[in-house]
Formats: sequence, structure tokens, C-alpha cells
Amino acid sequence: MVGIPVRLGSVPLALSAALGCTVNINNDPTSQSSDPTSGGPGTSGETPTTTDAPTSGGTGTSDPGTSTGSTGSTGGDETGPVLPQWCNGYNPDTADFTVHNNKDESIMDGSTLAAECGGQGSVMIPVFPHFGGFMAVADSVTFDVILDVEGWNLGPNGHFFEALAHGHEINCAQEQDTYYGGYSYSFIPIFPPDGIPDVNVINGAAGHLHLTLHTPDGDVPFDADVVMSAAIDQCGY
Repeated sequence: MVGIPVRLGSVPLALSAALGCTVNINNDPTSQSSDPTSGGPGTSGETPTTTDAPTSGGTGTSDPGTSTGSTGSTGGDETGPVLPQWCNGYNPDTADFTVHNNKDESIMDGSTLAAECGGQGSVMIPVFPHFGGFMAVADSVTFDVILDVEGWNLGPNGHFFEALAHGHEINCAQEQDTYYGGYSYSFIPIFPPDGIPDVNVINGAAGHLHLTLHTPDGDVPFDADVVMSAAIDQCGY
């Protein structure tokens, strides 16, 4: 078995508005916060790394040997190659594929999948992949993500949510580059369909989460029957 991080430019969905701010994933699915500086325990949140702009040309002044949340190798100097710094759930030495919810619980049949407030007042359901056992050939991998919710599959293809070939960043080394100064995310965001006026209507509904991890060695599926949770008064300011 193979076990499920995202530079904004690689996301095939129109998620830039929702992911433009740091998302606060709370331990308590009944509470929300749009504070861009906090993150609840048990969540990986995002891996933001920014540096000051350089005062001259050439290589930046940042240290490419450090990265928040990295599990891979470090090293290299400012003039040498930047080694990969694996992050956002990817570990080439761990041949497992699990998915966690906002409480950092491994999702299995009967687990709760909760809606939360995301960036800029958006509502989202985050899932955190943990995976590996293969050597990545790029800075990101792709997932197919489908969520069905009983009675609320109002998406264009008959699902609550569907995203095919969703890019997920796994190498955070370049985020130390002064000229990049980017962000990646340890979660995959699931957004409610536009036809749902109030996400709280899904609270207690039965759902089915399906992910397919695409690897150089083949596709690896993940499936779980879940129970939806939503108790949101208001998102945003």
C-alpha cells in the first residue's frame, strides 16, 4: 500500500479566493475562526513560509535548509542545489495511505467529517492525506476527490463535491526561495455545492468519501463511509 501539500498555481479548481488566506482548522467542529494566524492542535494547517525581498540580484538571503513541517532531507547552500523537503503528508519511506479529519483523526467507516470556516468567509470541509512508499517525480502529486452526501448531491456530476487531478504540493523546499515566498497546504479543501443555501442542512447526514492517489507506481484508492457534521453560525467578518 502507498500512503495522502499545494502551491496555488497547481490547483486545477478555481480555489484562489478561498485559499488566499490561511485556513484555521479547529478541533471543535462547532466553532469557527477566520484568524489567519492560528491553527488548532491536531491539524497541520498550511505551510506558509515567506521571506523578505532581496536587496540585490542573485540568490536570495533565505536559508534553504529549513522548512516548517518538512519530513524530508535538508541541506544545500545558497549557491548549490536545493534538496527536496517533503511535506504536507508525504513520506517516501512510509507505505501507507490514510486520510485525517479536522481533529487529526484517521478517517474510517463511521468517522465524522466536519464543515469549517475557511479563508475569506468560505465554507469548506478539509481532509488531510498521509501517504508515501514511493519516490515522487515532481513537487506535487494529484488526487481524485469525490464526496457524496445523502440527499445533497447537487453538483454538476451528481456528487456533493468532485475534483479530478487535484494538485497537492509535497516539496516545500522552494518555499524558502526569496523570490517565491509561497504557500502550500497540508489539507485538500472540499467545498459545498452552490445549490446548498446553508451547509448546516448536512449535519448528521450519511456521506461517502472517495480519494484516488495517483503515483508513479499506479493508482491507490481510499474509501470511507462518514457522518457529516456542520454547525456554523457565520463565516467571515
